[in-house]
Amino acid sequence: MKQIFLWLLLILPWVSLSFLKMDTVRRYMPVALFMTVIHTLAYQAAYHYGWWKEAGSSLFGWDKVIPIPWVYGAYLVIVIWIFHFTFGKFWMYLIVNIILDGLFMYLIYPIWQRMGIVSSESTLPTIAIVAMMVGFAFIIYLYQLWQDEVFKQPKHNS
Repeated sequence: MKQIFLWLLLILPWVSLSFLKMDTVRRYMPVALFMTVIHTLAYQAAYHYGWWKEAGSSLFGWDKVIPIPWVYGAYLVIVIWIFHFTFGKFWMYLIVNIILDGLFMYLIYPIWQRMGIVSSESTLPTIAIVAMMVGFAFIIYLYQLWQDEVFKQPKHNS
């Protein structure tokens, strides 16, 4: 049952992108991939420094450090959806991220712990992890502002 849940966590979010226009997915995919890189590095650091372990979320046997279904599935796609609804409205974006990160860490994560999907081994307080996630959200917002500026279509004078 756990493996089915993990596969759904990896695949279903990607299916949800079919409800967005391709231009929207194309616009926000770079920031979602950037967040995936940041998350991957954070999980590597957490593993190295013993901040937390994600032993229960392995799909392939070799993915003991980074929970592939979460980082490369659900979280990547959630970033695209959040940017779709909130980008350009910084305070809304920040509030949505604080609420979602808090709900995830204080509500969903404990449920996943009881299901055995994630480990309960952590040396960081939950609030520190939420703060880290909100910090990442701030960084990727700045990245998207830069992306939009870099790829702005030049205006043609007619």
